[in-house]
Amino acid sequence: MQILLIVSKPVVKDLLSINIKSFLGVDVIVRTNSAEAVDLLAILPEIDLIISDKESAFAMAEYLTNNKKQTSLIVLGDKTEEISGIYPITQFLAESDWEEIVTLSAKSLGISDDILKKRKHSEYTAIPVTYFLNLDSSCCDVFIRIAKSENDFQFVKRIHRGDTFSKMVISRYIDQNLKYFYIPTEQLEQFSVYVSNQLVKKLAEPIAIEEKIEVLGNSFTIATQEILRIGFNSSTIQLTESLVTSIVDSFMAEEVASPLLRKILNSKTGYIYQHAHLTSIVSSEIIKNLGIKDKHIHEKMAFAAVFKDISLANNEELAMITSFEELENADLDDEEWDQVFNHALEGAVMIRQFPEAPLDIDYVIKHHHGVQNGKGFSISIKDNNFDVDSLIFIISVEFVNELLRFKIKGGTPKPLIDELYKKYTNSESIRIIKALEKTLKKSVNNGSKS
Repeated sequence: MQILLIVSKPVVKDLLSINIKSFLGVDVIVRTNSAEAVDLLAILPEIDLIISDKESAFAMAEYLTNNKKQTSLIVLGDKTEEISGIYPITQFLAESDWEEIVTLSAKSLGISDDILKKRKHSEYTAIPVTYFLNLDSSCCDVFIRIAKSENDFQFVKRIHRGDTFSKMVISRYIDQNLKYFYIPTEQLEQFSVYVSNQLVKKLAEPIAIEEKIEVLGNSFTIATQEILRIGFNSSTIQLTESLVTSIVDSFMAEEVASPLLRKILNSKTGYIYQHAHLTSIVSSEIIKNLGIKDKHIHEKMAFAAVFKDISLANNEELAMITSFEELENADLDDEEWDQVFNHALEGAVMIRQFPEAPLDIDYVIKHHHGVQNGKGFSISIKDNNFDVDSLIFIISVEFVNELLRFKIKGGTPKPLIDELYKKYTNSESIRIIKALEKTLKKSVNNGSKS
């Protein structure tokens, strides 16, 4: 089940998204205004409940009426006849009354009182063990959960608030297939801020590139999952900006890109992170070989790389689908199929909420599989339809797709440059492919010298 939450105030967004997620166990998708919400409903029409602030409520009521939807709408604010007259399935609550909002949401979603009472009295919230890999202390007590019976659990403290611990300790839990630690539910927001702050500090430390890649991989996973969970707040914004800065700086620190590419490919990090970092590097190499010296363009590509697959951050296997043929042949249910088909558009919609996002970056993200509307994958691309930044990114993504395919599946690598020249034929595309080819030749020459 999914709830669409439309609020412009960060404090209200944090208050409601955390409590709804914790008590109802449903997905909360956050948008800041009605225009963004309508864009989302175009690709995710089966939203189960909409909660809207008063500024967006009338537009949402009108949209639901015009499209003959029967979705319940909770409006944060005083009752107005203007809204309730347009759309009958509407209820009004104060934005600060989160408990009543959770209760009413449960009723709208058909979640029973017994289940809600049990969840409301749940003292602990599950946190992925991987969140602790780059921490050396915790701001709260940390527990593991032991099953006493089918529906009865015991929580045993493993880390005390303020205790220090090593990465080796956390790795042992992972080796034992422990997926989650548990922290007091009332401290969830505090813990989220603490983790983000610690990762930002870690990213700024002068450490070896191999260790930096590992920290980047963990930071990327936490940043994308936290953005999906609670949206943008000061912590997720700061962590994302530090992540992008570190990705760009890691490229700028290397004279030749190929050793950095190999280190990322050989690291014990996730597929989506590797694809994002590799795409950023390849894009930056092309930009450098085109003689463009503006650092903001490198940052733009890094932002696009981080957000392009963000809606798939909780399912790496879906992110590995890179063509319409693979999508059609994959054994997916309707929801998963739609997730893959619409992920470029979803990433573009999400980046619009990021404060001070690079200009027109949503177009770069939306186009990254070679389609104008961000839906699906190109079969025969018309490269005259795309601006230069989008073309650089599209070609970089395609190159990295093959790089990771060869790493995962092996076999014989495709003669990708030849295929790119056949597929992309306008003058700008050819100039970009030549810039990429220059990097590949440089890498070969560098390899023969070493």
